[in-house]
Amino acid sequence: MATAFSHAHAPDRSPIAISNFDKQRYVSAEWMERERTRLWATTWLVAGVSADLREPGQFITFDIGAESIIVARGSDGMLRAMHNACTHRGTRLVTEPHGLLKKFVCPYHAWIYGLDGSLESVPGEGRFSNGVPKADLALKPVEVEESLGMVFVRLTPGDLSLADFLAPLAEAIGTYRLDLMDVTNDQSVSHLCNWKAIIDNFAELYHVPFLHPIHRRMFECATAPIGLYAHGHTAVFVEGGVTDSGFPSAEVPSDMQALQLEAFGLDPAEFRGRTDQIRPALQRAKRALAAEQGLSYDGFTDAQLTDVWQFNLFPNVILSVTPESAWLMRSRPDSTNPGCSHFDMLTLVRFHGSQGEQNEEVDGVTRIGTHFRLNGARPADFRRPSRDSFTHEDILAGHKTMTVTIDEDISLLGRVQQGMASSGFERVWLSDEECRVQHYHNTLDACLGV
Repeated sequence: MATAFSHAHAPDRSPIAISNFDKQRYVSAEWMERERTRLWATTWLVAGVSADLREPGQFITFDIGAESIIVARGSDGMLRAMHNACTHRGTRLVTEPHGLLKKFVCPYHAWIYGLDGSLESVPGEGRFSNGVPKADLALKPVEVEESLGMVFVRLTPGDLSLADFLAPLAEAIGTYRLDLMDVTNDQSVSHLCNWKAIIDNFAELYHVPFLHPIHRRMFECATAPIGLYAHGHTAVFVEGGVTDSGFPSAEVPSDMQALQLEAFGLDPAEFRGRTDQIRPALQRAKRALAAEQGLSYDGFTDAQLTDVWQFNLFPNVILSVTPESAWLMRSRPDSTNPGCSHFDMLTLVRFHGSQGEQNEEVDGVTRIGTHFRLNGARPADFRRPSRDSFTHEDILAGHKTMTVTIDEDISLLGRVQQGMASSGFERVWLSDEECRVQHYHNTLDACLGV
């Protein structure tokens, strides 16, 4: 762990040159086409999570621009990926984001494919004067690998292995065991901004005090250490159980600190005049409560029990993790419009205990996967939720939410795209606090040959 993050530092001065860049990457159709051929077609991409592909017959679909990929677990236990296009006349075979099937059947002319992509049946096969060469008409395969509880695809084979691609972050992410977590929420919002504007937003904390005032009362963002790594990956490590040092410290716990203390059986009044002791007290209480429930945090430092570690995986995934849960967020381009995108958010939770214990309560509290509480057993009637897809207008109108913080981000990013389209805006001008944004775009430029 120490080796992987030995270069983490607070972003008072950027360790890399800040060069800035023009706006074309956010608004240009030509730039979008360059990304299609040189980024999306050649880079390892997160298609989904292992939790959705544990059993034979389980599948997911992954749409990236105009491409759609099926990933399925075969009856032999093997994971395979293939283009989601019938080889007869191109019909998209599957539209559901995840599910369980024995075969893939084209809804148009009922061509049937196995979970391995092989063409098994063609109605009226004898009426094809050119024959039906089934081996040649199998679904076109795509490279696929599973690692760290995530499933990766690459549309065009390349020299960089997935292991090498993930090496800078693999040890740290692996500690959280995403492979043992279950999906408890699945959301996707269509947005009126370029997909990279979303990535940029999650690559800096400069905006947090102004857009997310709630964070002042529960996180230390002002001095959060960051990491810049090979292959365009970055990370940030945000202390929890504290208040932001950029603002006057209170003599009494904030409302958010009080909630955390009470969740672990601690009295907020006892920390009057000693709010600096809240974070270590939460860490001790969390270990003690976990031990009572038969859990072990031996693989985690004290800091990891209260803090949020966020890893940005190049090119388009943000992974925010705690020992009990994770958010996997992914930004995807529109198929034709550089000013539109799709933002996905999966919530994953690690349950503990047997299903037989699922009706038991601990101090009358139903445990859920957050920093504030521990999880109970997986409920006997637990079902992976369906994807909830909506537009950013639904969030603005208050009809949908992706958490208060992300809703606040969504509310601004459309305005960012509008401003970028203005003739009065020519180029991005970054501060040293935004060096993760710079590092990301340096890697993107290298990938695109800019």
